[in-house]
Amino acid sequence: MNFSKAKQGPSLAARAWTLTLSAAAALLAMGSAHAQTPEAPAPVAATEALAPRYTASKLEFAFNYMDGDHDGKVSRAEAAGFRGVTRHFEQADADRDNFLSRGEFDAAMNYVKPQ
Repeated sequence: MNFSKAKQGPSLAARAWTLTLSAAAALLAMGSAHAQTPEAPAPVAATEALAPRYTASKLEFAFNYMDGDHDGKVSRAEAAGFRGVTRHFEQADADRDNFLSRGEFDAAMNYVKPQ
């Protein structure tokens, strides 16, 4: 038997799907963070606040995978294939232009407020 395929890592599509599901989970968590009152934010350790959840290369990969027309932004139509992203699109769309910029996507994924 040839086990060479079993030793290979997950396919590109599988990695993109996993990262997209992670994006959905992050956006879901971001939605629950918005439910807290601004006067009483949840305490966060200093090391957690400084360390991003995802590396820039993983975020770039996921964003480019969702950005079907490669215009540098993710529309609602492009996000429609990703249930969790669609569900939390409004929370991630900080400037309310109906697109997720790379900065908005990165901020949502790493739980930081976009600038």
